[in-house]
Formats: sequence, structure tokens, C-alpha cells
Amino acid sequence: MGGNEVERIAIEYVMQLEIRNGRVPEDVHLTKAPYDVSSPPRKIEVKAFGGSARSAAVPLEDRQFQAARQDPENYYLYVVDNVARADEGLMRVRVIHGDALTKLLDGAKPHITYWPTFRAQAYDDAEHLGPI
Repeated sequence: MGGNEVERIAIEYVMQLEIRNGRVPEDVHLTKAPYDVSSPPRKIEVKAFGGSARSAAVPLEDRQFQAARQDPENYYLYVVDNVARADEGLMRVRVIHGDALTKLLDGAKPHITYWPTFRAQAYDDAEHLGPI
């Protein structure tokens, strides 16, 4: 199961949980919002893990980190783990917000990462090696 599939399943699961809890969620992960799901008053960033997230690093983009800092009472971090084992009933969501979110952010160490887009033309023009 690839990362995009894990994320898709996790976001769908979170949307279902929000509906079940009487909120009206909207998937905004393809917009410029610094979170994945808008479920007023919650701004939910979904972090998905195929396996356990216990003791795992939870990467936040700078804009997500800043949004969480500015509004820790309404910014929610939903850590969805064991997504690859959802069919076994093992997928779970850990909810972090408020003081717990502030404490988590206080312990964060910044890492600069660059994410260039491998556009179609660059992909097509790149040297490639054939099968062995």
C-alpha cells in the first residue's frame, strides 16, 4: 500500500468519524489550507501511518506548524495508524489538540525539506536505466 493510498484511506476514515460525531466535514487537502479536513470548528491535519505511529516522527510542514501554534484549541492533529491493517479492525485515530498539541509542538525540531515536483517533461527527459 503506497503513501497516497494510506493517506486517502485515513482521510476518508476521519471524514466518517466526523460525520458520526455530528459535524459536517469537508476534504480540503487539495486546497491551500494548512490542514486536510475542515470540520468546523475543527481544522484537522491528518497524519497517516501504514503501521503503528507509536514513537514515530510526525512531520508537519511549516505552514501547518504555524497554524497549529496560532490556534491550538481549534487545530487538531489526527494521527491515524495501522491503516494497512484496517481490514483487521486495527486502524485507530489519536487526537491531539489544545495543551497536548502545544506540548507536542514545543518539543518539535525543525528540518528543512525541499519537495521539487517531478513534472511530466522532466520525467520523460530523465536518463533511465532498463531492466537488469
